[in-house]
Amino acid sequence: MTEFDRAVQVFINESLELTDDVEQLLLNQTLLDEQFSEWIDELFRAIHTIKGSAGLFGFDEITTLTHLLESLLAQMRDGQTRLDDGLLATLIESNDVVRQQVSALSQAQPLPNTESVVARLTPYLIQVITSSTEIHTPEPEKSVDDCSGVWHISLRPEPHVLEDGLDPIRFIHYLGTKGELEHIELVTESLHVSIKEESFQPQKSYLGYEIRFNAFTNKNQILDAFDFLLNDAQVEVLSPESSFDDYVALAERLTGSTDHLMSLWAGMSVITPEQYRNWQSHQCEPDSEPTYRPNIVTSKTLRVEAEKLDRLIDLVGEMVIMGARTNLLAHQTGNEPLIESMAMLERLVEGIRDSSLQLRMVQIGDTFNKFKRIARDTAQELGKHVELIVSGAETELDKTFVEKLSDPLTHLVRNAIDHGLELAADRVAAGKPNSGVIRLNAYHDSGSIVIEVSDDGKGIDEERVLSQAKALGLVHGEEVLTKREIWNLIFEPGFSTSQTVTDLSGRGVGMDVVKKNIELLRGNIEISSEQGKGSRFIIRLPLTLSIVDGFMFKVAGGDYVIPLDNVVECLELSEVLQGAQSTSKRYVHLRDEVLPFLRLAEWFGIQRTVDSEQEALIVIQLGSLRAGLVVDSLSGEFQTVVKPLGPLFEGLQGISGATILGSGEVAIILDIFALIQTALNPSDRVNTERFN
Repeated sequence: MTEFDRAVQVFINESLELTDDVEQLLLNQTLLDEQFSEWIDELFRAIHTIKGSAGLFGFDEITTLTHLLESLLAQMRDGQTRLDDGLLATLIESNDVVRQQVSALSQAQPLPNTESVVARLTPYLIQVITSSTEIHTPEPEKSVDDCSGVWHISLRPEPHVLEDGLDPIRFIHYLGTKGELEHIELVTESLHVSIKEESFQPQKSYLGYEIRFNAFTNKNQILDAFDFLLNDAQVEVLSPESSFDDYVALAERLTGSTDHLMSLWAGMSVITPEQYRNWQSHQCEPDSEPTYRPNIVTSKTLRVEAEKLDRLIDLVGEMVIMGARTNLLAHQTGNEPLIESMAMLERLVEGIRDSSLQLRMVQIGDTFNKFKRIARDTAQELGKHVELIVSGAETELDKTFVEKLSDPLTHLVRNAIDHGLELAADRVAAGKPNSGVIRLNAYHDSGSIVIEVSDDGKGIDEERVLSQAKALGLVHGEEVLTKREIWNLIFEPGFSTSQTVTDLSGRGVGMDVVKKNIELLRGNIEISSEQGKGSRFIIRLPLTLSIVDGFMFKVAGGDYVIPLDNVVECLELSEVLQGAQSTSKRYVHLRDEVLPFLRLAEWFGIQRTVDSEQEALIVIQLGSLRAGLVVDSLSGEFQTVVKPLGPLFEGLQGISGATILGSGEVAIILDIFALIQTALNPSDRVNTERFN
């Protein structure tokens, strides 16, 4: 990949992020109502950045459209064009087209046609021109910041700007197109570097710039010329009306020798020689080090390709496995210094593991924000009023989940609006506000990520669901189901309560796909509903798909692992069953709680190798659900690197993956949710053919 290709890829990534930011701003009604000036400035800045970058690469189609948007936003900022629902919809559509244009570049496809969106934008622009010709209106007053004369600009790029593809000289040349560059001086002493030093690196930027710029302009317009450099440089601007004291203050703000700058400015006629001499004579300690004002340190981010992170996690996983193997061998030798060293090495490996996994953790807020648009479009399509409330946006989860959760969450939000929320008239008749509420919430719980999608609609009509299930043959005869079992019927393939087929519902394909996709992430989904009050869908996922702290045990000679965070306690089964008439019972009384349990040997369909007196009971919990697992023996905590089992074992009930032990043997990782559900539902407990 050439340098140009890499630069284009950076433009594509940043522009896509900016279009996402623009969409969120356009959907942020609160900011629009309360802080219009800030809102319009943020929009203008994002569109201006895309336009400028596209112009640098010669992407004229993107430049043309963003220029129209920029002009329209300028009219709105000046109060010439009033924002209404129609214009807001046009701006959202225009931003969609800009995103499509940028996406087409990333896929090396022709850019989409913009005639339709330009046709929608043009009337708003023509309206201002027409009104100004038909009705005489006084010209707007010039900004009080506008000033004619020689401006002074001090530019101090960061050392890394050249490596990032940013050439300060090009920005200075661009500034020259807006006025006259009268004088430019290069500064090296102020950057504390000597070109003669052995540490000199040619790819670094070591120069600062002192610029005299003659134009009728203002400070903001000058800063706009350096827009793409502002995060990677210190840019100071003084107007033609600035006093000598202003220059003294500027010299103190800039990194380097104050005396050197004052001398340089005297040579540039920025200040007079007499002013410089008087300033020197008033310095109390001329030989002392100048007082520097610290620069503002901005947060820096490094963009890393996802594939590189995935490769890093894979290598860390292999290191964890090899560490376990080496630790086992160290214990077999009985060499105490070696065992102690391996313990220290294991702690370091754990630190590397945690830090590596943290690199892939992202806040879910960015994912939640996109649903504002989905909620808006779906509500408009259905003629409903909807408010989307987001909480827990700062909750972090693995980037893999973010990518794969988008479709399930999209369907749940659309389903809540379509099936859950009533029409405005029906809500008012039921004593509710005419606008329905969809809530997206995320939080951490017991080593898991929990995401909730809830609404304040009509809830699930259990009788209607049961009737439809019987019609489809999902429920037979007079079979009695609990509420939870009735709710779970909506996850059955082909199930739908819609009377007609629309673009949103009626085909019976959706909720079953939601459940399947979540289970593929080793997660589960539960439902809670109350008629007339609303419904809540609860998604529970592991913190990561790669490396987890596990708890290992044996069943019939085989090794099995479950997530350590789901383990509540471990007990001897014989003590818990003490005094019981039969050891074949399926539940125990544990601290005044009835706890159902599952004998894993029976569930696997294999012969038990120990009697009940030797068996152990592991109490596990997932959310509000709790059950026990009866195993042959306990092996203890184990750092687990999750390995997929491959397509042959996909959909195997109760299995979520495998891991490699230090001995080189394979241990099966069990699905906690499936085990608890089986313990709670006796009909699913024993299936001797499941693994045969």
